[in-house]
Amino acid sequence: MSQYTYTLNPGTKDPAEKNTYRRSQLEKMTTFQLREICRKERLVSSDISPLDKEGFIRLIMRFRGQKDYRHITEFCEGGLERLQILLDSTPMDVKTGEEIQIPASLVLYMDMAVDEVDGYQAQGIGTSLYEGNLLLVDENYQIHTCLYLKENQGDYWICKGKDVPIVEPQKHQYSILYFPAERISELLYDRYYGKDRGLPGSLFCIQIPLLDLELRQAEKSQLPLVIDFGSCNTTMGICLPDGSINVARCGNGHVIPSLIGVSGIHGETVEYVFGYDAMALSSSNYLDQDVPVFYDIKRWISDPERKESVILENGAKVLVCRKDMLKAFFLYLIDMARKQFKCSFQNIQILAPIRQKERFKELFQELLPEAEVDCTLDEGVAVLFSSIDHLISSGNYEQDHWYHALIIDCGGGTTDLTSGRFRIHSSRISYNVDLETSYENGDTNFGGNNLTYRIMQLLKICISRQIQFPGQTETELSGPGVLVEDVGSKNPYERLEEQYRLAEKVFPTKFKEYADRGREIYFYVKNNYYYLFQLAEQIKKSFFQSGFQYELCISTEKMAEEERKQHLFLDKWKLSVMENGHLKRLEKKISFPLYLHQIEEILRPDIYQVMERFLKHKFQTGELSNYEMIKLTGQSCKSRLFEEALKEYVPGVLIQRSGSQARETELKMCCLEGALSYFFNRKLGYMNVSQSYQVGALPYEIMSYTHEGKAKTLVRSLDREEHIGYISRFMIGKQLDIHLLDVSGKELKTSYFTCDMKDFERTTQQEINTQYAGTVIQEETDIIQEGEMKFFVWVSRKHWGFVVLPVMREKELLYKGKETFFAFEDDTWEENFFNGRK
Repeated sequence: MSQYTYTLNPGTKDPAEKNTYRRSQLEKMTTFQLREICRKERLVSSDISPLDKEGFIRLIMRFRGQKDYRHITEFCEGGLERLQILLDSTPMDVKTGEEIQIPASLVLYMDMAVDEVDGYQAQGIGTSLYEGNLLLVDENYQIHTCLYLKENQGDYWICKGKDVPIVEPQKHQYSILYFPAERISELLYDRYYGKDRGLPGSLFCIQIPLLDLELRQAEKSQLPLVIDFGSCNTTMGICLPDGSINVARCGNGHVIPSLIGVSGIHGETVEYVFGYDAMALSSSNYLDQDVPVFYDIKRWISDPERKESVILENGAKVLVCRKDMLKAFFLYLIDMARKQFKCSFQNIQILAPIRQKERFKELFQELLPEAEVDCTLDEGVAVLFSSIDHLISSGNYEQDHWYHALIIDCGGGTTDLTSGRFRIHSSRISYNVDLETSYENGDTNFGGNNLTYRIMQLLKICISRQIQFPGQTETELSGPGVLVEDVGSKNPYERLEEQYRLAEKVFPTKFKEYADRGREIYFYVKNNYYYLFQLAEQIKKSFFQSGFQYELCISTEKMAEEERKQHLFLDKWKLSVMENGHLKRLEKKISFPLYLHQIEEILRPDIYQVMERFLKHKFQTGELSNYEMIKLTGQSCKSRLFEEALKEYVPGVLIQRSGSQARETELKMCCLEGALSYFFNRKLGYMNVSQSYQVGALPYEIMSYTHEGKAKTLVRSLDREEHIGYISRFMIGKQLDIHLLDVSGKELKTSYFTCDMKDFERTTQQEINTQYAGTVIQEETDIIQEGEMKFFVWVSRKHWGFVVLPVMREKELLYKGKETFFAFEDDTWEENFFNGRK
C-alpha cells in the first residue's frame, strides 16, 4: 500500500518536524492518496460528514499547507554574505542555454521593489518554471542582490523585495541564476535569514546572461501624487511633464480595492495586507476562523480614534486603532506609486468630499507628517474640471458664458449632489476660468454597498430555497409582485425583507446574534455573510460591466474555462447551513440562474427613491431647468437605472456620463483625470483658475426639547444661511441633549453636550459683541436672566458638524463656556453593512 502514499523529501526530515504540502501537489493526487496523508499526519476533520477530494485538500492545506513559496523580500543583516559563503563552499553545476528567456536589460532602483508592472517577464522554453528565488551575480559569481519569480495567471515575472540590499554594480558581465530544484530555493531562503540546513552535494542552476544592468535613484516629482480615496475602490496617478497621465495599476486594472487586512500580529507589530491581497486573505480563511478584513474604511474619517477588534488564531482578541490602519494603507499607496512611477513625491493631493475637505486635510497631514498633504480639490470640482478641460481642448465653448452643471456622484458608500457653474475666457496669455461649486444634498447611507446588499438578499433567498426545495428552478424570484413591489409603494421591499428573515432560519448571516453562542458558531455565521457579500459584489460587477450580460448561473459545480463568463462558482466549503438546530457545512449541490431584469427590478426602488429625494424639489421649483448638463459619476452609476431614473426629471440630452462605456472603470477615473488635468495646466501656466466652493444646503436638522417637552428647531434642514439657534436651561443643568434629524424628520442620532462650571470664564457684553459681532449671540446675551444658561448652536460647514456654546449669567455677571464641536457623520447612525446585524 506504500506505493499509494505520499512522502515529502523521504528520509531527510526529523520525525518531529512536520511535513508541508502545496496545493499544486495535492491537486494531482487521488482521493485515496489524500486520505493516506491525513492518516499519516493525524489530521482529523471535525465535520461528521465524509470528505471528498476537495475536502481532504482543504484539511491538509489548513494544518500542513505551504500556501506560498518563501521569497527573499526583506533586509536581513549578513544575508547576502551567508549566501555568498554558500556559493563559494558548494560545487556549482551550471547550465547555460536558452531554456529560460528574460529581457536582456534590467534596471533596478534603490529602495524600490520590482514586480510584474515593471514588465520583466520570464518564459520557460521546454521547461516548466516555479516561483523560486533567484540570484543576480557577476562573472565571478559574486552576488549583487536577490530576486524571485512570481506567477500571475500563468505568466512568470521577475520581482524584487523593496528592502533587499543591492551591491552597486561595476563594469562586469551579469547574469541571473535560476535553480530548477525547489529545495535549493528553500535552502537559499533559509540561509539568507540565518537558518542552518544541511548542505547539498552540489547546486544545479541555469545561468541566464544579461546584456545590461543599471542601478538608478528615484527622482523627485514636481507634480503631486493625486489619490482618489473611495469607499470601495481607490485610484491614483500623476501627470507627466509631457502632459500625459500615468495611472497606477493594480491587479488587472487601475482600481485598488479599499480594503485593509490583518495578516498577523507579532508582539506590538501588526502585519497588514491591502487591496487585492486583503481580498485574497478574506477568501482563504476557513469556516471557523475570523475574517480579519475591513471594508468601507473611508467612513473611518469621521471617527479615526476608534479601535477595531481582531481575533487571532489562538483566540486572543487584539484591538487595532483605525488611524494606524489608515496610515498603513496610505503608506502602501504611496509606496506603490513610488515603485510604479519611479519617483518620490513631495506633495500628496487627496480628493475629498466637499463637505469633509478640512477634516481629510487635517487627518492625513497628521498621519503623513513626512509629506505635504493637501486637499486643494474636492471630488465635485475634479469632475467638473474634466468637462472644462474637454471643452477647452475641443474649442467647443462660448467665451464668458456661465455654464451650469449638476453632478450626481454615487460612490461605494455615499451619494452626493453638487452644483457648479463656470465660465471660460481666453486672454492673451492663458485661459481664465472662474469656477464655483456648492454642495446641494447628499445621502451618506446610499451607495454601491446598498446595491450589493440588495443583491446579497436575493442571493440568500435563492440559496435557502434551493436548500429547502432541492432541484426547484427559480426563474422569476424578483419580478414585481414577487419580492419587490412597484417603485411608488410605501415600502417596496417589505416582501423582500420578510423572505430574507425567513431565509435566516436556514442560512444565517446575522453573526452579531451569535456572539455569545460559541467562537466556532460565531465564525461560521460571520463567514457566511462576508462570503455572500463578496459574491454579490461579483454579481453586480458582472451585470454592470461594459459588456452586456443578461444571464448568470450560480452553481456549486466548477465550469470549463470557456463557460466561466456565464457562470459563477458557489463554494459550498465556505457556507454553513442550519440543520436540526446545528450549523453544518453545505453539502447539497446548488444551481440557479440570475437574470439582468431580476437584478434591475430589485435595485430600481432604491435608485428611484434616492433620485426623488435629490431632484423632486428642484424639479417642482423649476430649478432643474437652469442646468445645461447633468453629470453622472461614480462606479455605481454604471447601471442604466440611474440614467433611467434621471430621465423622470430632465431630458436625456442633458445627461452626461463620464466617458464612453468602453472602459469599465471610466466612471471612477473621471474624478482622478480631471484633478490631474487641473494640476498640470496650473503648473504650465495654461490656465488661471479662480475657484470658490461652499457647503450650501444642509441635509440635516438640529433640534432639542424645552423644559416643557416641546421640540425646538435650532437649525433647519436645507438651510443655506448661517443661522444660529439657541435654547435655555436653569444654570444647574449640566447636560443638553441635541437631536440630529434628516430632511424627512427621521432622527439619526442624539449628541450629549455636557459642561463643567470649572470651564466657564468670566466675560463681558463688550467681549461678546466683539467676538460674535452681527450674530444672534450678541443680541441674545443681552436678555439672559439671572441663573439662566443659554446654549447657542450653529453649523460649522467647514468641518461638517455643529458647535455648541454655553453662556450664563450669575450674580449679574456673564460667564462663557467652551465651544464644543460635534460631527454630523459617525458610525452611530450611518448604515454599516459589516456590523453583523444584516
